[in-house]
Amino acid sequence: MTGTPLQLTMRAIRKADYWIALPVDAPIAGGVSGDTLPELYEEVEAAKHFILDAPSEAEVIVTYLYEVAGVSPTVLDTYRELRTQRDQVAARLGETAREAVAALRAAGVSVRDSAALLELSKSRIDQLSA
Repeated sequence: MTGTPLQLTMRAIRKADYWIALPVDAPIAGGVSGDTLPELYEEVEAAKHFILDAPSEAEVIVTYLYEVAGVSPTVLDTYRELRTQRDQVAARLGETAREAVAALRAAGVSVRDSAALLELSKSRIDQLSA
């Protein structure tokens, strides 16, 4: 796959006992449905190139806008944004922890003292040292 990935935005709407996804600003109208979100995602995955009238080898990134009666979209958006931030911080924290453990161990600080300094368990220090 080459070039810039294509973007497809789908409105995922919860009906009585199933989900329906409708394309936003796509060349071909029409939606897909599924009893559960994983089923809906599979249906969108199978139809995304058709919906965009794109060749099958084109990379397509799908974004979902969720509509659930009685649930503010802001609640879901805020949750996803904070979760992304948390995951980014966790990744940075892991990298920094490995660096800190390596520096402490290189300085001759014991596993027990390294654990106390970093407020981690001794077993976590061992994991970060590996």
